[in-house]
Amino acid sequence: MAWQATPYTAPLLVTTVASFAFAAYAVGNRSRGGRVLLWSFVGVAGTAGVWSLAYAAQLSATSLDLTLFFNQFVWLGSAGLAVAWPAFVLSYVDRTAWLSRRRFALFWVVPAAVTATVWTVGVDPLFYADPSLVDAGGFRVLEYAPTPALLGFVGYTYAVNLFTYAVLGYAAVSRDGVFRRQAAVLFVAGVAPLALGAAGIAGVVGPDNGFVDFTPIAFSGTSALLAWVVFRYRLLDVSPIARDAVFANLSDGVVVCDADGRVVDNNDPAEALFPDAKVGVHADEAFADVPTVADAVAEELADDEFRVTVDGGGAPRFLTVDVHDITGPGTTRGGTVLLFRDVTERETLQRRYRALIEKSPNVIAVCGEDGLLRYVSPSIERLIGHKPNEVEGRPVIDLVHPEDRREAQRAFERAFDSVEPQSLTHRIACADGSWRRFETVVERLFADTREVVITATDVTDTRRYEQRLQVLNRVLRHDLKNDTNVIGGYADLLRDHVDEEGDPYLDIIDRKVRTLTHLSDQAREIDVALHSDAGRTEIDLAELVDRLCESLESSFPHATVTVTVPDSAVVSADELLESAVRNVLENAVVHNDGDDPHVEATVVPDADRFRIDVADDGPGIPPVERTVFSEARETALEHASGLGLWLVHWIVTESGGDLEIDTREPTGTVVRMWLPRADSESG
Repeated sequence: MAWQATPYTAPLLVTTVASFAFAAYAVGNRSRGGRVLLWSFVGVAGTAGVWSLAYAAQLSATSLDLTLFFNQFVWLGSAGLAVAWPAFVLSYVDRTAWLSRRRFALFWVVPAAVTATVWTVGVDPLFYADPSLVDAGGFRVLEYAPTPALLGFVGYTYAVNLFTYAVLGYAAVSRDGVFRRQAAVLFVAGVAPLALGAAGIAGVVGPDNGFVDFTPIAFSGTSALLAWVVFRYRLLDVSPIARDAVFANLSDGVVVCDADGRVVDNNDPAEALFPDAKVGVHADEAFADVPTVADAVAEELADDEFRVTVDGGGAPRFLTVDVHDITGPGTTRGGTVLLFRDVTERETLQRRYRALIEKSPNVIAVCGEDGLLRYVSPSIERLIGHKPNEVEGRPVIDLVHPEDRREAQRAFERAFDSVEPQSLTHRIACADGSWRRFETVVERLFADTREVVITATDVTDTRRYEQRLQVLNRVLRHDLKNDTNVIGGYADLLRDHVDEEGDPYLDIIDRKVRTLTHLSDQAREIDVALHSDAGRTEIDLAELVDRLCESLESSFPHATVTVTVPDSAVVSADELLESAVRNVLENAVVHNDGDDPHVEATVVPDADRFRIDVADDGPGIPPVERTVFSEARETALEHASGLGLWLVHWIVTESGGDLEIDTREPTGTVVRMWLPRADSESG
């Protein structure tokens, strides 16, 4: 068997060795990268090696039969590469939907049919017409006339390759970082053999007859490019699987480091958080301000999570860091993925809620369905002396007074079966053995959990204060009025036993008795106003003021009352408004020290409201009592009218109105009340 040396044998053998080496490397590292990407790469490297080795043998053969024999293996390699290359490109850019059996048939059915034909029928005369060996400048090469079948197959492979180049070109343009460089290098590695093969056919390179195929010869150069991609950019370790959909568009920051701790990729949110985390920078430099992140990369902490704080332009930002090994546990490590999630808003809210709970004046607790306390706020120590860790884990009912436990237990059980909060009042044991009274609300924590939140408000002092007010109110309303009636009765009896010089003193006693009686009546009305559930209603001020003025003239015959009202003045006001207007009218007479008090009452429209004016010629209301309304605070009641003015203020305010008190010249007071018109009156 005779062989010939050609200038292309050595490059082809180098390509063969490199291609098979890459295939072996990929198989040996099959735990890395995606399964389709890995085996399609093995297919590209393996078929390129078969093509290069077979073509080296074809060029070295000196007989036609032997040349055509090795040519069959050339067809095997070229047809296999026509299937493996598009599969590799589509898996690289994550277009795996095209790799289904039905769609992928578009890529392998033609090469498979051609290969079967070559090995069963032969290339002569289906693909080669009149094949022969001719001189090509010192060595013999195969010469033939291309058949339509050959031209069709070549056109098919060119079309497939152009499609893959378009896909790689788009990936190189649309992506960034390490994957842009990967795609660009793969694009060159794919285009170079096709371009050099076309140049050989055109006679631009090689022998003039154009029968040396430079496509497999170009594989020697593309093998170097593939080596650079595989080892420099770790193609099989860090692949862009679903990067466009899952990586670049993530709102969370993502940084990918290789096995040596270098940053090989990141997305925009990560670069915004860590400007130094550039591609190619080591993790120690990229995360110099957060050394715990660099340590996580160096120490290969797989599937770990921790928190870090970074400077967010003057305000701290809180991040959670998820660390993942690219290759997964139990396999050779190929890199680290760092996922940074900004939890600043959540952390801030949690801190605020924690502060609100811890500083709350109430006791806040969480209790499970088993009745055991799972959380108690720190305020419990301030309120009843127990430390939170002393009561957590104990039955909640243990702290309740024995006489209140049955009611508390029922409220606790109802809270689990109802969406409505359960309220109760009960006593809770203090650490010193005393008892304090609490108003407690029990409600479900969440709809899908079997826990309740308990909010207990200490009302011990409030209840004690209310009890004292009730006693004072009873004394003011009942005992004081009874005693003033007794004093008035004895004063009347004394008139028959006192001479004329004593009458003025008895008149003073009568006036003071009437004043105290009026004060007691006002206290009763205030108590009714404070505890009343009265709502808004429509009231005709014209009818009300006219009627109250008639009653005032009957009760105080010595007073002169002037009334000016329209035919109708309907307002929307509190049902207790009558009490407020009556107090203003009576104050104008009762606290007038003249013998002939004059009172003027008018009702006039004022924009979307009605105004009541009550004017008198008395001594006027002291300024200290008028501050009740201007300063909205309680003042010393130096004049008995102060209590009535409080009542008027409350009722008018509850009615959505305004109250104003002015001094009248030369003497007297004007009280003005504005009240909103009723809807029917406004229309």
